[in-house]
Amino acid sequence: MRRASPGRRLRVTLLCIAFALTIFAARLVQLEGFDSAAYKTDSALEHPPAHISLPAVRGDITTSDGAVLTMTVQTETVFADPRLIPIPARPQVAAQLAGPLPLTAPAILHRLNHPSSPEYQVLASGVSVGAGNRIAALDLPGIDMTPSYTTRYPSADLAAPVAGFTSKQPDGTMKGVQGLEQEYNSLLAGRPGGEYVELGADGEPIPNTEVDVTPAVPAQSLRLTIQSAIQYEADQVCRQRVEQTHAANCSIVVMQPKTGAILAMAQWPTYDPAAVSSLSGTTNISVANVFAPGSTLKPVTVAAALEKGGQTPMSAYTIPPQITIDGKFTFHDAEAHPTERLTVAGILADSSNVGMVQVVQHITTEQQYDYLRAFGLGQASGLGLPGESAGLLAAPGAANYWGDNPFEYSFGQGLGVTAIQMASVYATIANGGIRIPPSLVAGTTNSAGQFTAAPHPAGSRVISAATASELMTILQQVPTVDAQAGQK
Repeated sequence: MRRASPGRRLRVTLLCIAFALTIFAARLVQLEGFDSAAYKTDSALEHPPAHISLPAVRGDITTSDGAVLTMTVQTETVFADPRLIPIPARPQVAAQLAGPLPLTAPAILHRLNHPSSPEYQVLASGVSVGAGNRIAALDLPGIDMTPSYTTRYPSADLAAPVAGFTSKQPDGTMKGVQGLEQEYNSLLAGRPGGEYVELGADGEPIPNTEVDVTPAVPAQSLRLTIQSAIQYEADQVCRQRVEQTHAANCSIVVMQPKTGAILAMAQWPTYDPAAVSSLSGTTNISVANVFAPGSTLKPVTVAAALEKGGQTPMSAYTIPPQITIDGKFTFHDAEAHPTERLTVAGILADSSNVGMVQVVQHITTEQQYDYLRAFGLGQASGLGLPGESAGLLAAPGAANYWGDNPFEYSFGQGLGVTAIQMASVYATIANGGIRIPPSLVAGTTNSAGQFTAAPHPAGSRVISAATASELMTILQQVPTVDAQAGQK
């Protein structure tokens, strides 16, 4: 046979290669084009995509001077796949894990030998990141970890009713319960992201199969107006007073008159946010508990009488031991006394109910109600804390407004207020008659550490500066009057 020429052999070879490549290309077009949908369906049925949540780290709550009330920390859940741990090696694995885990080696070995399922057994939850790093460094077969988050309370029960607490949801996220944790939950939680991945036969994500990745929206943190030193002192005073008087509870609100900023909101009893046993015991009583203010409300009556009733601090009254109005409403003072002459200033300083009943008759019921509302009674404070009450204040003409209400209102009976409302009343007087709504949040801090101050609440004039000054002068006499009467 004659050997073909080299050129011809080259052309035949190239033709064969081109033919083979054409077959490969056609097959590739068939797989990737015509049959791709069928293969994708088969793959999805065999390895269905799984959604993996990408949690956003929850924000912190701090006081104005940097004390951390609530913070989010990462923890690890350590688990084992007993199938991957040979039985002879299990005692050694358990011994090595006993160091970083808060478990004894026998306890770990028992869990490895008696798992909840053949391929999965939780060994410990809430493990610190440091301990998790030590476990990872051991590189033990069949031992793995998944990250999770939990809330810590570095300042223990300091301002707990204000800050609130969190609870872990089934999906692993933290949800605010009570206090500012609940009110600002969406801001503190951010928004979790997620991704879909394909799982292999071992149930683990197949690398580089992530699709539809949605990044998490970073959370923000809250900085409060609370000052930790003032809050701590108020907490201690509340506790001491309850123990001394055997009272059911105590609440203290410290407010800055010119800004409305709350520097302390204390109560006793309080609770440990890290070990809540009863939701009913976590109520913030400064905004939720309603009580009759009694004599502490008398300055409002005097203010209305000075501005609308033609009275002055020196307007004089005859004050009998008791007084009857319209032949059916009788009122008396807390302590028996002979008939005496007192000025409006004296009536307020001596805290005379009989005197207030006479003073309030110089204004109309509508004027009285308007002043009570202007001082913030009968309405929520605006703090937005869960469980906040608007108090009890019936309006003239309402079905629950009675004939003796104007007189009872004059000395703080027949209506209900909260501690935050009464703190606002006195802050308004101290601020020259301008009421600034109370506030607890100084601002927010984003994930980059940038602080944004909260808007300053707008004030409104309730009484004139002159009236506020006169009330302050009269109220400053009260300690002297009490000391002369032997009261504390």
